[in-house]
Amino acid sequence: MPSIDEIRAQIQALQKQEREILLKEKDAVISQIKKQIAEYNLTASNLGFTAKKSAGSQKTKATSSSGKLTKYKKGDETWSGGRGPKPKWVKAVLDAGEDIEKYKVN
Repeated sequence: MPSIDEIRAQIQALQKQEREILLKEKDAVISQIKKQIAEYNLTASNLGFTAKKSAGSQKTKATSSSGKLTKYKKGDETWSGGRGPKPKWVKAVLDAGEDIEKYKVN
């Protein structure tokens, strides 16, 4: 039976092989996709991609149903980060030791 170190070495070797194969095949796949896009005259919209906003356009901020500026969101629950007591979901996140910043709305 192989040791754990031998198995880990095999895993690393296989992961390296995987990366090398993906790199070799990637160019061929991209070329094939580009050919099909041109052949079928596909657009980003056809493929479900949205156009990026231009540098001049401003990002809109999300607002909650009450119209207050939403700074944090978890599922359907939001918090403006303002004064007053924190919502229960925010308290639960903080009590669990999580970083509230991971719920920040960009």
